[in-house]
Amino acid sequence: MPLDHTKNMLETLKYYSDCQITQTFTKEQSEILVVRYIKESHSFEITYTGTSMKKTYPSIDCAAVAIEQAISNQ
Repeated sequence: MPLDHTKNMLETLKYYSDCQITQTFTKEQSEILVVRYIKESHSFEITYTGTSMKKTYPSIDCAAVAIEQAISNQ
């Protein structure tokens, strides 16, 4: 997925921060990660489904790069 599309999706999550929206990324029918926006801390939480590890990213740019890296490493 192009980085611009990923950033757009993250902008949408941030815009609708009053809702509980998550975005799930899959590759070859395997779930890779789940992203949600945390309104209280103004950050993005990415849960890597293979390890259940959660990481928080302070900006759209940081989160988008992490998502792209996770997808390309699968």
